[in-house]
Amino acid sequence: APVALALPVPQVQAQAPALIGRDTELGQIEAALGEPGLVTLTGPGGVGKTSLARVLAARCVYGAVWVDLGPLTQGEQVLAALARALATPLPAGEPWPTLQRALAGRLLVLDNAEHLVDAVALLVTQLLQTTPAQQVLVTSQQPLRVQYERVLRIGPLALPLDSDTLDLHHGAIALFVERARAADHRFHLGPEQLPLLRVICRHLDGIPLALEMAAARIPVLGLAALRHALVQRFEMLRLGRRDVAPRQRTLRATLDWSYGLLAPSEQRLFNFCGVFRGGFTLDLLVRVAADPSAPADAANAAAVGGRWAVIDTLAKLIDCSLVSADAGDRPRYALLETMHDYARQRLAVDNDEPTLRSRHARALAELGRRANGGSDSARALMLAEHDNLREAIAWALVHEPALAVDLSICVARVTRFTVWRHEAQRWLASCEGVVEGGSLAPLLRAQWWRERARQHLVSRDARARPMGEHALALHRALGDELGEFEALGCVVRASANANANDELEAMCEAMRSLLARHPQWPLLASVQMAGIEAWICLLRHDYEGVLRHRLAEYEFACRSDWQASADAADTNVVTALRQLGRHEEAMARSRTILNRLAGSDSNNVAYAWLGLTRSLLALGRFDEFRTTAPQAASALRKHGLPPLSDQYALLLAEQGRAHDWPRSRRLSRHGARPRDPCQP
Repeated sequence: APVALALPVPQVQAQAPALIGRDTELGQIEAALGEPGLVTLTGPGGVGKTSLARVLAARCVYGAVWVDLGPLTQGEQVLAALARALATPLPAGEPWPTLQRALAGRLLVLDNAEHLVDAVALLVTQLLQTTPAQQVLVTSQQPLRVQYERVLRIGPLALPLDSDTLDLHHGAIALFVERARAADHRFHLGPEQLPLLRVICRHLDGIPLALEMAAARIPVLGLAALRHALVQRFEMLRLGRRDVAPRQRTLRATLDWSYGLLAPSEQRLFNFCGVFRGGFTLDLLVRVAADPSAPADAANAAAVGGRWAVIDTLAKLIDCSLVSADAGDRPRYALLETMHDYARQRLAVDNDEPTLRSRHARALAELGRRANGGSDSARALMLAEHDNLREAIAWALVHEPALAVDLSICVARVTRFTVWRHEAQRWLASCEGVVEGGSLAPLLRAQWWRERARQHLVSRDARARPMGEHALALHRALGDELGEFEALGCVVRASANANANDELEAMCEAMRSLLARHPQWPLLASVQMAGIEAWICLLRHDYEGVLRHRLAEYEFACRSDWQASADAADTNVVTALRQLGRHEEAMARSRTILNRLAGSDSNNVAYAWLGLTRSLLALGRFDEFRTTAPQAASALRKHGLPPLSDQYALLLAEQGRAHDWPRSRRLSRHGARPRDPCQP
């Protein structure tokens, strides 16, 4: 039967140890401990669970009983350890009434429970059945998974934001500075060192143990050398305190302890996570790690197994605080950078690494193919894998060059309207040696040349036309009519000579014929055709025709499954309106686009700002131009578009300040030449 809990006598509170950056967590834990029962603090090794528990124990007005489970090796030792902490011999038979009386209503803290989780779960369950009013606080890298458990996950300290100023009294920054000054009273921060401090704290993931060990290196290394030494973080972070358990004296020892608690199949999947960069989805992990031919069972304990085995093992890694998951409808999983480096080192000695990296690159290529022929959601999934794509292309260039070409083509198409398009261009260019090597499949070679021509069109590079013509010849030789259609579009858009009307008209007619023969082609082909018609009208100075075809382009794009293409077509309509002098309409349309894309990374935001500022100047609304120019200039710089130099020049001329033009040009010069206006 439950034992009645006698009201304990309040004790004089011990001085709580100082704890930096944890006020929010302390408040949450104290609120949870306001009710009887079990509260479990979980989190990765070194995150500060024990430190939080010590503060809470010191604050407890009725006192606390502390049981360090770290030195124990067997579950049978847990009950005896509790009795020793209470200075109470275990009676023969039922021990719970005796232990309850010895606890006397004090908070029970069971620290470092992860390696004895089954035994601790049993002890806590039996204790709370006997004494429901008892308060128990457990620290563990994984939950106990018992009834009425309240789990509070302890994350790293807050990391500094991308801002010009740093709060030296907040989060990871505050802890690092405090520990650095404790290690060397001469430590001083100047403004020039703040960016280094931000980078160091981020690379250390805000993990208190890592921050303390890094700060201990300051007297010898200083900030700059410390930053460079982080590439060997496990060798560098070895100066732990001598008054802690051996497993907490170096960062590697802490992770070795956590890793050693995993089953072989769990270790294997954790190693596999080292392949990814920037996180991963469940589907991507399954494609890389699942092996249906090797089910995880007693006879094959180290195998990860099929899809559901991967899911179950991933759940265990999340429980053990080695993998984190965001709160989205389709969660994205990630390892802290420190954990990721550890997993990569484990993977490097694993014979599976080449196979896993090939699977990783091939899974991303498949994702890219679905994105190019799929919906906005499929493209969003592809764009989320930016860091994984960079890693995969770099690996494939060395080990599977054709796969690198395939990947870079997919990425270039998907990133066309994003801030990542410039990096995608570099990835595509890096494959030139493979394309010229002669062993690439003809279709991939044709697609690569076509995409390179398209990219050069954006910056109005003269090489766009010969590249497009080369791609056209390759596609025609293969009988690939959709490729021929797209390559023809590149050649036409690369032609700026209005005198070549007969040649351009012949190419346009060829495109019309191809489109008419293939009504099953995606609507984006009709979008492209309308854009080509607008380009021809522009060369003829037929601006009414330009607007007519731009509106058709926009209509087709809105019916397609690519919203970014519709947004781009909308900005093309703005340009056509301006060419006709219809600036009020252009300005209103630009504002609508900006409202729709607020907070977006789409480069269509920059084009909308460009249209708005030019219309404002054309209408003589100079005060409004000056108000909007800073935000517009920021968007243009972000996406590598032309600066507002010409617009500022016009404004200065209107104000009779033409002599200030050279200075304004220096201040605003930034970015590349504009995209081809017919580029959707």
